[in-house]
Amino acid sequence: MNRIIQKQQFSEKVFLFRIEAPLIAKSRKAGNFVIVRVDKNSERMPLTIADADIKEGTITLVVQEVGLSSTKLCQLNEGDYVADVVGPLGSPTHIENYGTVLCAGGGVGTAPMLPIIKALKAAGNRVLSVIAGRNKDLVILEDEVRESSDELIIMTDDGSYGEKGVVTVGMEKLIEQEHIDKVFAIGPPIMMKFCCKLTEKYNIPTDVSLNTIMVDGTGMCGACRLTIGGKTKFVCIDGPEFDGALVDWDEMFKRMGTFKQAEREEMEHFEEHICKVEEKHECKTQNSAECTSTEDDKAFAGESMDSLKDRNSQWRTDLRKAMKPKERMAIERVTMPELTPEYRVAHRKEEVNQGITLAMAQREAQRCLDCAKPTCTEGCPVNIDIPSFIKNIERGNIIGAARVLKNTSSLPAVCGRVCPQEKQCESRCMHLKMNEPAVAIGYLERFAADYEREHGGGAAMNDEIKKNGIKVAVVGSGPSGLSFAGDMAKRGYDVHVFEALHEIGGVLKYGIPEFRLPNHIVDVEIENLKKIGVNFQCDCIIGKTISVEELKEQGFKGFFIGSGAGLPNFMNIPGENAINIMSSNEYLTRVNLMDAANPKSDTPINFGKKVLVIGGGNTAMDSCRTAKRLGADVTIVYRRSEQEMPARLEEVRHAKEEGIRFLNLHNPIEYIADENGCVKQAVLQVMELGEPDASGRRSPQPIEGKTLTVDADQVIVAIGVSPNPLVPKSIEGLELGRKCTIAVGDDMRSSRPEIYAGGDIVRGGATVILAMGDGRRAAENMDKALRGS
Repeated sequence: MNRIIQKQQFSEKVFLFRIEAPLIAKSRKAGNFVIVRVDKNSERMPLTIADADIKEGTITLVVQEVGLSSTKLCQLNEGDYVADVVGPLGSPTHIENYGTVLCAGGGVGTAPMLPIIKALKAAGNRVLSVIAGRNKDLVILEDEVRESSDELIIMTDDGSYGEKGVVTVGMEKLIEQEHIDKVFAIGPPIMMKFCCKLTEKYNIPTDVSLNTIMVDGTGMCGACRLTIGGKTKFVCIDGPEFDGALVDWDEMFKRMGTFKQAEREEMEHFEEHICKVEEKHECKTQNSAECTSTEDDKAFAGESMDSLKDRNSQWRTDLRKAMKPKERMAIERVTMPELTPEYRVAHRKEEVNQGITLAMAQREAQRCLDCAKPTCTEGCPVNIDIPSFIKNIERGNIIGAARVLKNTSSLPAVCGRVCPQEKQCESRCMHLKMNEPAVAIGYLERFAADYEREHGGGAAMNDEIKKNGIKVAVVGSGPSGLSFAGDMAKRGYDVHVFEALHEIGGVLKYGIPEFRLPNHIVDVEIENLKKIGVNFQCDCIIGKTISVEELKEQGFKGFFIGSGAGLPNFMNIPGENAINIMSSNEYLTRVNLMDAANPKSDTPINFGKKVLVIGGGNTAMDSCRTAKRLGADVTIVYRRSEQEMPARLEEVRHAKEEGIRFLNLHNPIEYIADENGCVKQAVLQVMELGEPDASGRRSPQPIEGKTLTVDADQVIVAIGVSPNPLVPKSIEGLELGRKCTIAVGDDMRSSRPEIYAGGDIVRGGATVILAMGDGRRAAENMDKALRGS
């Protein structure tokens, strides 16, 4: 897949590529673009589709060498492979019979203009075309444009071909020649701006196609945002085509230069980006040497799940008799070993929490009272049998504990690290009623999962599965999708997971830093799902690359949508679109998924020296702690007090230990940029707390006339996310709720009976474990429905 079938050189730095991408070729329309990643270390680069051949299963891209990524692509040859091509993306060009249409293409902009010209001609328009280049060599696709145009004018800056002059000279000649109903212009931003200034003079509506900075291309990062008609729009999902008269061109010119210096430095070390060394991860915790496999593992081999979970089994009864409840209550709660703050702020990928040893785990397990009615299980969104896995740890059957965990949870090593146990299972622990610390359920879950990974070889999920041959599709590979996929695979279904990004894991990969959740931990959990038959397909956007209806034609009987809430929220305050103000999604995606902080990575990032992080949730903590590790002086700005912060207490503590300042009861109301459009200051409104709001937290109120202006060269906005409308809006008959959430019943079933949904796309924003609970509940109910049918 993604093999280069044809390479044609137009000029010294302009090339045409025909690339295998059958699904994209079938579904693309005029105006769509793709995201291309040349190799495993490359950035994600948007390129507009110039043509497609459904029969051959190819798309055509025209590329000009202007930076590192485009240069690497242009060095490939026929027969080589491109690592990733995802699409088609963006809204297609609106095509109708306008009457007489003028199409202007500048340089490589002629390539994306070509399918628009063809479509307009097919719709019955009289098509007048102007294509231009600095010289004859940069005039491309002349014959193809001429074939679909009623009249063609060619312009070159130096007069070496066609008529001498810029594209607007040719445009004005046609405008004065006859009445024009509509103009389309694609090319360099400066060209499109002057095209629009020309057509405004003649009052002709003009659409332009904007090729802005992007990371994902699906609306997740917000890097592409621009002011259009006085409102912030995301080019990748609201565009890429807009009314050119509404575009804030000056803002666009500045934002396009966001990474100019970083890209220049990358090109100076071009060879280092070509010669890559494969990185390897050791899937071991610090205490792995102490967690050596014991004879106990062999002694417990073959034990049934019923025996592992039966509270009345002899081994469990003997454990309860071995210690009195008062003795168990007297044991001090285990303390998680951690890297020192001084060390960890200098090591971006080393996990802060180091894990507990076997001896520590068994001692902590002894604190569990093995309640007859375990309220801790009631507090777990996926209903893990908590006492059973803990008691197995106590008796030394760690593999058995992992089997109990994986009987209900597909991602125990993940949940043991990132779930807010203090607000869920541990908040219901009997110890709290005795004014004692809760059993460290999260630490024990992590321990069992890590031990099993290192010594059990996947034994916890190797129970024989009887396949039923029924195909089900999962949209998104985040926590809800993976949980659903695991449960359905265990039930015998043929499960296929479709992921829009180039790696599996969703928010677990792009959103959570490795110092909190190492990528290799997620990869192992995914490998476990593959072992039980789950199939994964990256670079595939349901509703864009392939539709639900097409999957139904392929025999899929059930669908689960877990596409998340990847649309970042902004505050819509003055100056918010200044350079170096970014969403937490963009910032964390660049650092976590794209490894932009690695000097050998192609993805650029600007390193802030004085960074503000806006927000008080876990994502804000992840962002500020990441910025600290990249060398910044970091301040958290939060509109409520620390007591109202939704972030985990452990994350707040870690942030403070690492030297991050907290500026509570302040809220940004304006950003001030320098002459280059880069943020230099933030104006903060001083707040006070009023009465509790609907969430139960005291509502922040501004103190009139009281503000604080602080210096900042980078701002990360972490004030939450909204459901991405890309998938929901692509499915006909799907009832939507507030802000494009998918409306479901208690059984997680949508208005279309074959479609279920869960996680952030339903909730609008939730924790990993709540999303997993949705996936489990959806799997249970879809299974009943499919078996019933």
